[in-house]
Amino acid sequence: MKPIMKWTKKWPTKEGLYWFFGYRYGKISCGSNCNPELCFVKVRKIFNGLMFTTDGQFMYKNETEEAHFQKANLPKPPTLL
Repeated sequence: MKPIMKWTKKWPTKEGLYWFFGYRYGKISCGSNCNPELCFVKVRKIFNGLMFTTDGQFMYKNETEEAHFQKANLPKPPTLL
């Protein structure tokens, strides 16, 4: 069994799958208070850096607050025979 990873406030610097916990659109959005969210994030390399996507939407550092990330450990898929 793999050890439990620790949360970090640093944004990922490598491609991969991560968990995000925090405020995706800030603590206040459209004039109302928001709750922190737990989201599955895919990080992909693009020509000018990294692209962060979750739930079909892009994530931007300047829109989030109190962002925490953790590398996602996924199980191996079954073999299809």
